[in-house]
Amino acid sequence: MSKQNKVLDAVVSQIIERIEATGVLPWQRPWRSANQPMNMEYKNAYSGLNRWSCILAGYTSPFWLTFPQIKKFEGKIKKGERHTKIMKVALIEKKRKNDKGEEEVYARWTQPVKYYKMWNVEQCEGIEAPEVADNGSFEPIKACEDVVKAYKDAPPISIGGSSAEYLPKKDVIKMPPKASFTNPEEFYNTLFHEYAHSTGHANRLNRRTLVENDGSFESETYGKEELVAELTASMLCGHCNVVKKVIDNSTAYISGWLSKMKAEPRMLMSSAGQAEKAFKHIVKA
Repeated sequence: MSKQNKVLDAVVSQIIERIEATGVLPWQRPWRSANQPMNMEYKNAYSGLNRWSCILAGYTSPFWLTFPQIKKFEGKIKKGERHTKIMKVALIEKKRKNDKGEEEVYARWTQPVKYYKMWNVEQCEGIEAPEVADNGSFEPIKACEDVVKAYKDAPPISIGGSSAEYLPKKDVIKMPPKASFTNPEEFYNTLFHEYAHSTGHANRLNRRTLVENDGSFESETYGKEELVAELTASMLCGHCNVVKKVIDNSTAYISGWLSKMKAEPRMLMSSAGQAEKAFKHIVKA
């Protein structure tokens, strides 16, 4: 394997590993990062696979540093923090002499030549990151806010970062900033999905697919729990009359479980029943 192929393989393997660990495809999320990832010292923005690598790492700050840069800023890496691989890509040109005897470029391409181990500034101690301007706006939807108010025993919501998830052990929902979503409807659809998961907590509906889930994305209970959550979110969006804005994403998400439904027809019926219970628990119907 050539050097450039080894560099590319290392970065792609990292991306695949993080997608498998998070269950998130960075190019299909309904929210966007407020600022493009960049090197903190040089302010050069990352693009392509490097952008995806940074997004999947899940940090709020867009600023990244190499180990020498961390030392230069008189900081240190927090214990146990993992690095992120960022590729350096070189422009390759092939030249030849034309009929006039002058050199001209006849082929040009880019190829990875090495990768750097990078850490987000949030993984460091003793470094003050530059302030990031947030110029986003968000217009609340009253019907959706009414659902939020109706969920009386809802878990607390932590706003920030670049991931949306429900943490059963802490009974906390994590959400990206509201203004980072492509539209308000997608914010509420994502929140409703996490709300649905939270109803399965032992202190609420005690749903087997949540409390017995071992965290594996390949497990049977994970698939059923995700289907319950997406069906519940779709019902809540319909209840709020915002379903048209999110139906494409929801349909695509649910279609991922079609093969399991075909293999186990009762799965959809069971999940729909659980989704009905979750819906009623949230809106107190």
